[in-house]
Amino acid sequence: MKYVALLAILVLTGCKETRPINTITKYQPLSYQQLVNYPIDCAKKDTQLSELTALQEFKNFAPDSDTLNVDDRAYNGRLKATIWWYSYSCGELV
Repeated sequence: MKYVALLAILVLTGCKETRPINTITKYQPLSYQQLVNYPIDCAKKDTQLSELTALQEFKNFAPDSDTLNVDDRAYNGRLKATIWWYSYSCGELV
């Protein structure tokens, strides 16, 4: 009887539902306009800085901005400016 119960547990554990890889939600980066309208707030600095830093890592722009196209250069500049704003306005550079 113990073996039947153990076998039933093993079979039921192995039958759990799994999602196919292609249905997993993918990270959607901010558009340029969303970045321009980003709600900057020093009270939420830690959360927003971590989100912006993750976006910067996700985009992974080339260090040399001369190698970027016009759209990527504008996006990268705006992203860096927004991150810099936190450092300047929220008191990190004191």
